[in-house]
Amino acid sequence: MNVVRRACVLAALVGTAAVMAGCSSGEPEWQQVNQRVIDEHAIAGRTRELPDVELPTVLADGEPVERSRLPTVTLGPGVVAALAWGRGALLERVEMQPAAAYPAQTLAEELIIVVQDGSATIEFDGRTVALTKDRVLYLQPGTVRTMRAGPTGWKAFEVYSPVRLDHLALAGQSTSGVTVTFPDQGVTPSLQPGVVVDLQDVQWTPLVDPLAGESYRRSTALSKLLWGKNAQISLIRMDPGSEIALHRHPEDQLTHTIRGSLEQGVMDRTFPATGAAGHMLYLPGGMVHSAQLGPTGADQLDVFWPVRPDYVERAQKQRGLYEQVVAAGERPKKLADGFTFTEGPTWLKGKLYFSDMFFQNPAANDWTGSPARSRLVVMEPDGKWRVLSSGMQSNGTLAAKNGNLLVCDMFGHRVVEVVPATGKVTRVVLDKVNGSPIDGPNDLVMDGKGGLYVTDPQFTPEATKSQPGKQVYYIAPDGTARVVIGPGEYAMPNGVELSPDGKTLYVDNTWQQPGENFVWAYDVAADGSLSNKRRFAMLNLTADVLDAANPADRLDSRADGTAVDTEGRYYVATKSGVQIFLPDGTYAGTIWVPQYPVSITFGGPNNDVLYMVGESSVWSIQTRVRGFRHPEGMN
Repeated sequence: MNVVRRACVLAALVGTAAVMAGCSSGEPEWQQVNQRVIDEHAIAGRTRELPDVELPTVLADGEPVERSRLPTVTLGPGVVAALAWGRGALLERVEMQPAAAYPAQTLAEELIIVVQDGSATIEFDGRTVALTKDRVLYLQPGTVRTMRAGPTGWKAFEVYSPVRLDHLALAGQSTSGVTVTFPDQGVTPSLQPGVVVDLQDVQWTPLVDPLAGESYRRSTALSKLLWGKNAQISLIRMDPGSEIALHRHPEDQLTHTIRGSLEQGVMDRTFPATGAAGHMLYLPGGMVHSAQLGPTGADQLDVFWPVRPDYVERAQKQRGLYEQVVAAGERPKKLADGFTFTEGPTWLKGKLYFSDMFFQNPAANDWTGSPARSRLVVMEPDGKWRVLSSGMQSNGTLAAKNGNLLVCDMFGHRVVEVVPATGKVTRVVLDKVNGSPIDGPNDLVMDGKGGLYVTDPQFTPEATKSQPGKQVYYIAPDGTARVVIGPGEYAMPNGVELSPDGKTLYVDNTWQQPGENFVWAYDVAADGSLSNKRRFAMLNLTADVLDAANPADRLDSRADGTAVDTEGRYYVATKSGVQIFLPDGTYAGTIWVPQYPVSITFGGPNNDVLYMVGESSVWSIQTRVRGFRHPEGMN
């Protein structure tokens, strides 16, 4: 059995001879190695005083342990927990069998629960709430709680601070004479006590500065940060192949790898860590560490004690960027459902127009379409809708300067103009480029002169295509059309958008290479031609995509429809929600929608409502910004 205690933490952090001279001779041996690494690499770090805490522990400082080797305790019939702890926080991975009951208890500690899988009902303070996957609940000392698992059982991470001595005793540890109180640090929790939070509504916060020397501003480590008064949880996702340099902080850290793989650096050594093995690592305050990520990246659950003020600052800054767009507490509202695969929305004169594309089974990757079963839909602001026309496998739509609707007839290999009152096609806007039919027009955007950019990812049923590859066309104001982005640039060029000043064109790539999970930017010339292709933004990916068996499928952002606001922010519908970027490419946040949003547009009387069409449903959210798109004045 080891003992974890505070032993001259300033020596590990400040690294000065004067401070080292004041240390007791009983300091851990690792501090000498740690100091050498600090000196060799000139690693800066914050300092803070922590109280003396002495606890028995099973985790050696800086030595990873597989989850299967952690002590496991029985908390009730059908309720077990694997335990890991440092000086100020206890992390438990709790598993409850179907219908198992967690005995009633009065908390002496604060508790943060993050549900990993399954369902349970929890009773506390006379209330009963459901806890399902990705739900978070914060409870404070003095709360009486009991739980019962649902029909499939329940798995969750529970973080207690201070450490629960009764659970350590169940794990066979001697706690006689141990004191675990912790003085109030004046921290305001990020979570309201007793309020269930959806983890998807917690914004990703960049934990490292953007990559240097790149045209896009990407932090390779993003985290969903949660904290109470004493402890802080960081649910961090690190990009494939990325690196986190040697660094240190005065707070204790428990690190649990829950997905992917990495080489975990601890001072001058490295250890493999995987989500499959569930490696657990205890890092005392001040211990230098780093990470080299594997081919799928990695997710880790980090527990810090006490709360890291630098992480609080980063989270508040990130939340501020998001709340410039969406007010705190504002959530998407479902307007309608019952569709097959909605696409290409446009707000025009008080109504929302969009395509409902029939595909045999998109969820099973069966994209067999049917123009006869596809339809163009018009919806009132209250969600009432009707079929405007059918017979086209239509996709993107856009207001025309004359008040009609421009429609990408994807399987019809043309862009047409439609009367919005009747759905009647009045003319063909584009059906040929360079003397050959176009393949599958997908999305379109208008410039200030009335010219149109149209993407063609050739997503059509014909085995033989008419064009030489996936392209982007420009239709000049005089009606002439030409290729402005040729074959071989993208695996699937999809959403296309212009900055409000008309100087930058954005193109997103839906999946695979070339194009990867990036939004690309181009400079726009007066004649509509493009130059200076560059990466504008790297899109966040979901865990299932990162873990795809085929490496080619690990780039599937599912990026599709796009929008901009009057201040130049860029919005893109992706598998993980509507991702928002500032004009310089800085990530501003994600609007999470319960169903994957396929495409988006601004609308409403003030053009400040973001409409999101997603597979079988249509959603909207009130924003604090106003959308921008030519032609203007169509509300």
